[in-house]
Amino acid sequence: MRIRTFTVFLLLVSFFVSSSLLSQKKTVTNKLKRPAAFMIEWNFSYSQPLPNMSGEVGEQFTFKNYGVKMGFGTQIYMKLNTEKKGRLRPYIMLGYDLFMNSDNSTAYIKANFLPVWPDTISSTPGKSKMWLHNFSAAVGFEYAFVNKSTWTPYANFDIGLNMLFGTYRQTPNSTGVEVSYTYKQAARLGLGLGGGVNGRLTKAFGIAIGVKYKLPNLLLKDSKKTFELNKLEINDKEDSGLSPNLTKDRTMMYLQFYVGATFFIGRK
Repeated sequence: MRIRTFTVFLLLVSFFVSSSLLSQKKTVTNKLKRPAAFMIEWNFSYSQPLPNMSGEVGEQFTFKNYGVKMGFGTQIYMKLNTEKKGRLRPYIMLGYDLFMNSDNSTAYIKANFLPVWPDTISSTPGKSKMWLHNFSAAVGFEYAFVNKSTWTPYANFDIGLNMLFGTYRQTPNSTGVEVSYTYKQAARLGLGLGGGVNGRLTKAFGIAIGVKYKLPNLLLKDSKKTFELNKLEINDKEDSGLSPNLTKDRTMMYLQFYVGATFFIGRK
């Protein structure tokens, strides 16, 4: 009799505990599925330059490309959910990308000073490095493919202002002294197309993984001569009168792969 009573007691306890856990799990899941009113993403990225941008260090002087091989950066997205299901998200993006390359066999400006640009360049044995910077600010629109899970794929598009500038440095073997040359700042308008997925781990925190195709100098291209010592221009607009190598516009492009943290604020 006692064994039967104890068995019934255990069954009742198990039933109520199971019901409580299922109810709690359902509540938690519902909270994670409920869209946030505002989202902040902080991403870290690796970027792969594509043709017209990627190349050997010396190819920047013939306007074949910008002499960079790889890039790293960080971006902050501030997204606003504008409808109940959280599918429509206008956003603002602030970002920074650094592209770089090096050459351990050649210094590309033999005289070690550049009085005018563009100019005829001759090389000498040595070492050289190239850095290209891009500070960007963009406004965009994102569509989220809301589903029954806490992992939400999305696609987005933005238009942004890009501030491009760079540094080329070389150390000829003949002197052993490093000389620095500056690419002057240039403002360009560009586009970004991308997609990714948000994984919501808790009510307030999640992760983001994605890829973006970027064209930072699609509009406002310009090419001009400079007479400032050791100063260079981006020179991305066709101008064969300025240089026989500038026979067409040069559009930068790169693929940006990123991973980061997402913060969910408020709820719809």
